[in-house]
Amino acid sequence: MLNDTLPKYFDPRKYASNEQAFEGYLPLNEFKELCAILASDEGNAFIHLDFRVDEDRRYIATGLLTAQVQVVCQRCMGAVTHDLALDLSLGFVYDEDHAKNLPYNYDPVVMTDGEVILADMVEQEIILALPIVAYHEESGCNPTAVKYASSTDDAPDDEKPNPFSILAQLKAK
Repeated sequence: MLNDTLPKYFDPRKYASNEQAFEGYLPLNEFKELCAILASDEGNAFIHLDFRVDEDRRYIATGLLTAQVQVVCQRCMGAVTHDLALDLSLGFVYDEDHAKNLPYNYDPVVMTDGEVILADMVEQEIILALPIVAYHEESGCNPTAVKYASSTDDAPDDEKPNPFSILAQLKAK
């Protein structure tokens, strides 16, 4: 079942049991926590998930999440475009204890009353994938900002004398 209308809530057990899939777009401006981090809330996130039950009877989904986000450049404080392309391997669990038993190659998603809120899940995946520090290419930043952000400009111009140099002179005598 591939379509462009994504469910607000979904039951991964039902999708996995029927080996269904869905894909579609979610506007970035629906993600409140994410928008607080971004420089702009314009754009969409695309998600595609294929559901199945694995050999150990776990409800899993694999797929792709892509988005183009505007994050804050730490050099010039302007917006810089960052492309995200995430390969997803999700394991749906009932609680945190079950999440501990999930193999390392699955990211746990805790179901609430057997359902998952799709927007919350997508938002958390995007937040985790954002770069810790983002920069434009040096040619893309404001030249004044690049000058002040450069680590070579932060070095002191005159070197302080070594306080132990006097002892070295006394030892030489």
